[in-house]
Amino acid sequence: MATPQNPTDASDAVRSLMTELGKGAFWAVLIRGVLAVLFGILLVAAPAAMAVALGIWVGAWLIVDGILEITHALHARRQNLSWGWELGAGIAYVVSGVIIMIVPLSFAVMGGTVILLMMASGMLIRGILSVASKSFKGWSKALGVLDIIFAVIMFIVVFSNPGAALLALVWIIAIYTIIFGIFLIIMAFVGRSHTKQAFGN
Repeated sequence: MATPQNPTDASDAVRSLMTELGKGAFWAVLIRGVLAVLFGILLVAAPAAMAVALGIWVGAWLIVDGILEITHALHARRQNLSWGWELGAGIAYVVSGVIIMIVPLSFAVMGGTVILLMMASGMLIRGILSVASKSFKGWSKALGVLDIIFAVIMFIVVFSNPGAALLALVWIIAIYTIIFGIFLIIMAFVGRSHTKQAFGN
């Protein structure tokens, strides 16, 4: 027959478990925050190097994925299954990955340009719809006009000076990442403080 568990023992066990979970969450959030801040600082200090690193990572991923796709296609061929399109896709992945790894900075620049153009297009469409809609009035109309103006400015800057536009995008991402990381670090210490107050050291 099992011995009844002492309520005090159960309470201590829960308390210990919650404390350990609090400590684990603290370190996980703290590390995420520190890494985010470091990433933001690296973006500001060496944007070109970070862009090259990103291009190399994407290229390597495409090569590995392409090789796995080719391997799967060859296996399907031995099993008398459809394999042609899969083989072609795998080869395309590998070729794309090799090209990106050769010119990673160009890939990053083109990717950043596409992102900026998509942002500008989204702002322009939203602005036009806000101005044209009969349900939007007053400040909503004004915000729609601002969207259109900023979208036009973004288009002009991207096509006239894409380098400056990309640098501005990098700064925006870097500042956001640093602020987000600082917020995580503060949240980690606040969470640990609350855990100590609730369950003790």
